[in-house]
Amino acid sequence: MTGYATSMAERISANDAMPDSDCEVATLPMPSPSRREPAQLEELRIERQRGVSLVKQIVAKLDAMVESGRLRPGTKTPSVRELAKSLEVSTFTVAEAYDVLVSRGVLSSRPGSGYFVTSRTAQVTALRDVPPIRKEAACGSWLTVLVWNQDPDLLRVGSGVLPPEWCSESMLLQAVKQAIKMPAERLVGYGHPLGFPRLRQLLARGFTERFCPVSPEQIVLTNGVSHGLDLVARTILQPGDTAFVEEPGYFNTNHLLRNYGVRILGVPRGSDGLNVDKLAEMAAEHRPKAIFLSSVLQNPLSSTLPASQAYRVVALAEQYDFHIVEDDIYRDLALPSDPSLASLDGLNRVICLGGFSKTIAPSLRTGFILCPDHLVSDIVRTKMACGLTTSELNERCIFELLSDPGHRRYIDRLRMRLANDRERFLSFLAEVGMTPLATPRGGLFVSAGWQVKPTAQFNAESITAEAKAAKIALVGGDLFMLAPSTDSVWFRFNVAYCGSPELLSFLRSVSARAPNA
Repeated sequence: MTGYATSMAERISANDAMPDSDCEVATLPMPSPSRREPAQLEELRIERQRGVSLVKQIVAKLDAMVESGRLRPGTKTPSVRELAKSLEVSTFTVAEAYDVLVSRGVLSSRPGSGYFVTSRTAQVTALRDVPPIRKEAACGSWLTVLVWNQDPDLLRVGSGVLPPEWCSESMLLQAVKQAIKMPAERLVGYGHPLGFPRLRQLLARGFTERFCPVSPEQIVLTNGVSHGLDLVARTILQPGDTAFVEEPGYFNTNHLLRNYGVRILGVPRGSDGLNVDKLAEMAAEHRPKAIFLSSVLQNPLSSTLPASQAYRVVALAEQYDFHIVEDDIYRDLALPSDPSLASLDGLNRVICLGGFSKTIAPSLRTGFILCPDHLVSDIVRTKMACGLTTSELNERCIFELLSDPGHRRYIDRLRMRLANDRERFLSFLAEVGMTPLATPRGGLFVSAGWQVKPTAQFNAESITAEAKAAKIALVGGDLFMLAPSTDSVWFRFNVAYCGSPELLSFLRSVSARAPNA
């Protein structure tokens, strides 16, 4: 604190010095004690109210005066001491306000001369609270994923996360307050290569209590599950290797593996889970290096593997010598009795990925990899080569949230709320003649549509475009397939958004003109 005060005092002194005699400036008139303030300075009057920052008031009013043109480029503002005296605030308050305006490009600081209004073309307009300019996303399979990020007014029926208003804002803000108290040397330094130790210990204890023994040294923290998929794929696969994925399955996995030159083959997944007979046949023929799948609440079907299938998948991995990469991000929304491939395997061939974007907040980019002992060093080496360490600040936030006794109650409420919305939406689908691909027992999604062949007049792409015009963001089923569907037109729905009258009316109108199966 002493260093900060000294530094601030030096800036106040330096910028209060008189300008050189040959320096022409336009100076705002300052009032003498016997005169009223000019109109421009009258606008800088501030109000002392509890909870209202004086710094923010000064910044906002000067910013508005510059934006409106009442303070022209090149105008010299009052010195720190003069403005502080006029407003009856401390010099530190004015100096901090000026610093904010300098950082935004509204003012510039000239040592020995003072603060000046910058040219409008030089100001950092990107920092202002104005709506972003939207550009159309390129056509293709990613359009439906990007569309709700372009237009926040869209009803995000195709989104993969909870509505913002569902999240526990109070717990989140409290966690951030606690996390920011981290030691300064940790805040400005790199984190641990494996990730924040206390979070790894907490995760290891939880997994050990629920499933099987896990050491904190078997956990590598990541920037979310997609980052974990990237690290695992880079570590265990080479271009030309064969890997299996579920079909339908998580589109990001397919995109990632294709980018790495991996040969990917789809194993059918449906209402009854994974087709393990087909998996056995394909494993014998193609000898894959890995299979990427979800055991619980799979995206996009929200189906869960029966225990018998989970056992057989693990046995086939042993028989044909391949890894199982288990995407377990929906575990917190699953039933306690639902199987865990990592538990059945004892973390021998299974690499388990998890994260918190579905239940806490996608902005806190934190996930984890539970992996066999012999793979830890290789995955950490890949992590460090790709991006060094992950954010300890984010990881501390997640630790604080998971440690909060209210978090478990929040998850319970979340499960119940999703269950109620899901049952209502399934009833609606039956009413309008739409067929679910699977009947989920939990999770965020219901995938459903019409059991008809796509035509030029009736297909997922045209329905998605029509929905967008109606301010509804849909995601067509082909995004989750390796090849386009030829026998149905379907979509993945996030049930948290499916109570909207606009959506229900839209689906009724589409169903009314759907071809007969």
